[in-house]
Amino acid sequence: MTLTLASVIRSMDTDAMTRLLTLRPDLASPAPRSLTEMAERASTQASVRAALDGLDSWQYRVVLAIAALGDDSVEDLASHLIDPPIAPLPGSDAEQPASSDDQPGTEPTSAAEISLPTRQDLDDAVAHLVDLAVVLPEEGSLHLVGAAATVLGPNPSGLAPVSAQPLTKAEIRERLEAAGPTVLPVLRRLMWTPSGHVPHARRPVSLETATSPIDLALAHRLLRPVDNETVVLPREVSLLLRGGRLFETPVPAAPPAWPAPRPAARTNSAALGTALEAISAMSALLEAVETINPARLSSGGIAKRDATRALTRVARGDAGWLYLVLAASAGLISADGRGWLPTTTADKWRQDELWSQWLALRAGWLAIPQTPGELSNTLEAPAPATARAWRQQVLSELATAEPGTPVDPELVIARIAWRHPRWPVPEAAPVLRATLEECQILGLTALSGRSDLVDALEDPGMPARQQAIILQSDLTAVAPGPLTPGLAADLALLADRESTGVAGVRRFTHSSLRRALDVGWTGDRVRQWWHDHSMSEVPQGLLVLLDDVVRDHGRVSVAAAGAILEVDDPSLLETLLRSPAAEELGLRKVAPTVLAAQADPDVALAQLRELGLSPVARDSHGDIFNTPAPPRARSTGRAGGTPAPGTNSHSDPKELAEALSSLPTFNDSRHLLAMLHRAQADASWIEVTWVRDDGTTVADTIKVMAVAKGAMRCVRRGGGGVVIIPVPRVSAVRAAAQ
Repeated sequence: MTLTLASVIRSMDTDAMTRLLTLRPDLASPAPRSLTEMAERASTQASVRAALDGLDSWQYRVVLAIAALGDDSVEDLASHLIDPPIAPLPGSDAEQPASSDDQPGTEPTSAAEISLPTRQDLDDAVAHLVDLAVVLPEEGSLHLVGAAATVLGPNPSGLAPVSAQPLTKAEIRERLEAAGPTVLPVLRRLMWTPSGHVPHARRPVSLETATSPIDLALAHRLLRPVDNETVVLPREVSLLLRGGRLFETPVPAAPPAWPAPRPAARTNSAALGTALEAISAMSALLEAVETINPARLSSGGIAKRDATRALTRVARGDAGWLYLVLAASAGLISADGRGWLPTTTADKWRQDELWSQWLALRAGWLAIPQTPGELSNTLEAPAPATARAWRQQVLSELATAEPGTPVDPELVIARIAWRHPRWPVPEAAPVLRATLEECQILGLTALSGRSDLVDALEDPGMPARQQAIILQSDLTAVAPGPLTPGLAADLALLADRESTGVAGVRRFTHSSLRRALDVGWTGDRVRQWWHDHSMSEVPQGLLVLLDDVVRDHGRVSVAAAGAILEVDDPSLLETLLRSPAAEELGLRKVAPTVLAAQADPDVALAQLRELGLSPVARDSHGDIFNTPAPPRARSTGRAGGTPAPGTNSHSDPKELAEALSSLPTFNDSRHLLAMLHRAQADASWIEVTWVRDDGTTVADTIKVMAVAKGAMRCVRRGGGGVVIIPVPRVSAVRAAAQ
């Protein structure tokens, strides 16, 4: 019986299926309802392409070799990938070290300069491919699944398909000698890419009439025409010219090694300082956004002029744009009809411990949708899906190094290129360099070395928050370190920021002190606050400045009102002030016939009507207008808590594997047919799981009436009528409950 992917998946034990679902998470989301559905999903090109994208360079080299050689054994693979190849023909390119096209982003490397893979490396790679269900082991040979062969293309490793009448090695050598030395350069051009363009490739050519090197190669069958414009180098000729090698350059079984780590204490100390600077810069940005209230562009994003103004006291250049997009991705700022403002998440972030604040920045950095090196004020514009992937990949690669390890951008790019040979790493090299520059801004790297902050989950030693400031005679205040949230909020209210950083400088001005008085502070409270939090005597200049501000404050009073009530009868006005509605509406007398209410006009109208009055609504010009419809909140969730379609009920691969393994199944069609014929003979009800025409899997309780021509005619229990079910679509059969 020929081995198929479906039969392999059906025969898997729980451990093997758990490994498969872990290595290929797309098979588990949404959770398949049967092993047949899982096998169908695993055999699609999209799923196989995702599995191949996860292979490193050595594993990808092995799967290409399996595709090139066909159903071959591990020993045959080893002879081409591990064992020394046979001697190439004199003068062929196989004798010369060739440039690498198989390792994007790396310099050409000869076999002597890298550590060649061992047989154990080959066995490990084959085992991984088997666990992925991309390669199926069958009677000592390795079979590549059909979808993988399609994804890899028609000429894996640059070899043409097997010839209909292949030449032997002896015949190839004889014909090369007979054709003469002029033919060899032509064949060498096609040695690693088998097809080439030749006009009138199917013209009649004989040994007697052949004069040019191409005519000689065609006459001796060293080249084979495919169509009138294309020729191909036969597989056996290519392998002989290569000296038995499948690939032009060797590939190591491990990525380029990290250099020896330096003592990590100095790197971690510098990284901690950088992390504190990042927290301080983000605090400054939130303060600036709250003050400026930047406008939101109609196309999404923040007005560039406002963004530049907000970033003036935060950071310059690309670092400033990084903090801006980081604030948006972390949910610290958001836009509404009034523009961009800090969110409630930002209020909570300001109250968090320093370590929790930095962890939020690291998580927000990984969620930034904009491409590294291309950050701007277009915060809500569509971004490529690869932006997050590159940041995640760089962080994962840094995590493989020891703390203190020197970080060379080119080495990081080379390691990522080895780890993902199917990714466009050379084209993304500028993006990866920009990502590493972002790592320096956040403290993931410091002093060109990897820090503990790359993967730290617990506080590495953030300093304690300070509860005092230094007041200076030039009307400034200096924070000697990170301040407690309450002290930082009060200082932001009382003084304007002049510089960012952990030891930030703020200046007290007329406008800043007036800002504090506007929100309810008094002159005595400001003096007491200075006395409580200053590390030295309060400078006389600050006291003089405060007296000037207090003297001019409050000469004009402005009160807020939600609605104005005009009452013609003064007695009715007094009645309203003594009514229960007065407290609910926040009524206050501002003139003999005028009341101010804190409630909105529609609420005031409803309350007055409940009192038996007949009020009218007027606009700002005094004209009567109809009462507007009551406001309604926009729906944001599903009614009744209905889960979204496609919700995965099995988040754990092991639980899903156990659930799938517990389903009754069968190993071959003969077993299935035997069960169906037995159910027909016994006239018993059975439950079958099968796949409909639209691809959905259903379970029906049926009684089999007849089985013939690959289908069964059956009747559903409960008056469901007669149904025809194709036998190949049945994935499970079990006895029905009585």
